[in-house]
Amino acid sequence: MTAPGTVTPEPATDEPAAPSTTARTLRRLRAALVAGSLLTGALCLLVSSQAHTGTYAAGGRAAPALLRAEAANSALADAHRVAVHGFLQGTVGLGGLGDQYQNDIAAISQNLAELARYNVAGPESTSDLQLVEGLVVAYNAEIEQAAADYQRTHDINRALPALWYATLQYREISATLDRLRTDGRTALADRRSSAWLAGTTELLFLLPFALVLALFARTQFVLRRRFRRRLSIWLTTAALALTAAVLWCGQSLGASEGHLRSALDGPFGEAVTLTQQQASRSAAEAGEDLFAIVTDEKACPDAPGYCGTGLTPPAPATGGTSEDGHQLGRAEAEFTNGVGRADASSTERLTVVLLLTLTAAGAAARALNPRIDEYRFGGR
Repeated sequence: MTAPGTVTPEPATDEPAAPSTTARTLRRLRAALVAGSLLTGALCLLVSSQAHTGTYAAGGRAAPALLRAEAANSALADAHRVAVHGFLQGTVGLGGLGDQYQNDIAAISQNLAELARYNVAGPESTSDLQLVEGLVVAYNAEIEQAAADYQRTHDINRALPALWYATLQYREISATLDRLRTDGRTALADRRSSAWLAGTTELLFLLPFALVLALFARTQFVLRRRFRRRLSIWLTTAALALTAAVLWCGQSLGASEGHLRSALDGPFGEAVTLTQQQASRSAAEAGEDLFAIVTDEKACPDAPGYCGTGLTPPAPATGGTSEDGHQLGRAEAEFTNGVGRADASSTERLTVVLLLTLTAAGAAARALNPRIDEYRFGGR
C-alpha cells in the first residue's frame, strides 16, 4: 500500500537522444575533405592550363614568329646578293635573274605570310608587315626593270638607275624588318617572363594540398580515437590519390618548363644566330658587288667612283660555311621537337591530374560513410 500523502512517480517516458556531435563532426570532415581535394585538383588544373597557354604563346607563336622575321630578312639579303652579283658578272643579260632570286622572293612572301598569321607584336607590327609587303613588290619590280634594261642593251649604265632605286627599296625593307625583329624579340621576352612559366605558381596548389593533408591526418585521428580504427582503406586511397595528383602536376610542370627552356636557349638560339649570320654575309657580298659596279669607270664614265650614290667601300663578308644551311635546318627541327615535348607534357598532365583528383574526392566521400551510417541507423 501507498502511504497517505505520498505521490507515486510517473513512469519514465522515452526522450529522443540529443544529436551526436560525432556524427556532425564526421559530416563536416567529409565535406571538408571532398571540397579540399577538389580545390587542390582545380588549382593544379588552373596552373597547368595557364602554363600550357604560356608554353604555346612562347614556343608555339612568339619564337616561330621571330624565326620567320629573321628568315624573311635573310631571304631578302640573299635575293639582293644574287641580283647584284648577276649584274656584276653579266649573267643577268644571258639568263635573267635566275631561279635562286625567284626562290628568295617567294621565301620572303611566305615568311611574311606566316609572320602575319602569328601576329604576336600588335597593330604596329601589322602596319610594318603591310609596308614590307608593298616594298617587296616595288623592289622586285625595280630589279626586273633593271634586268630588262640590261638584257635589252647589255649596257650596265642603262640598268644602273633601276638597280640603284631597287637598292634604296632594299634598305628601307631591311630597316622595317629590323623593327619587326625587335618587336619579335620583345614579344618573346614578355611571354617567357610570364608568371605562369616562372615555377612560383606551384604554391597555388601546394598550400591547399598541405592543409588537406593535415585534414586527412585529423580525420584518421578521429577514427582511431572514437572508433578504434587504425587504418581506413578509403581514406588512405584518397590521400594517396591526391598526393599523386600533386606530385604528377609539379613534376610535369617542371618537365614542360625544362623542355621549353632547353628548346629556346639551345636550338632556337642557334637557328636565330645562323640566320643572322647568313643575312649579314649576303648583305656584305651584295654591298661589295654593288660598290664594284658603281666604281667601275665603264659604269660611271663621267664621275668614276661615285655615280652620284655616295657609296663607301663596304666591310668584306666574313664567316659562314657551306654547312650552315644543314645546321640551320637541324636546329629548327630540334627546336620544333622540343616545343612539341613541352606541349605533350602539358596535355598528359591535364588528363592525369583530373582522374586522380576525382579519385581522391570520391574515396574521401566514401571513407566516412560507414561511420556516419552507424549513427543514422542506430537511432542516435
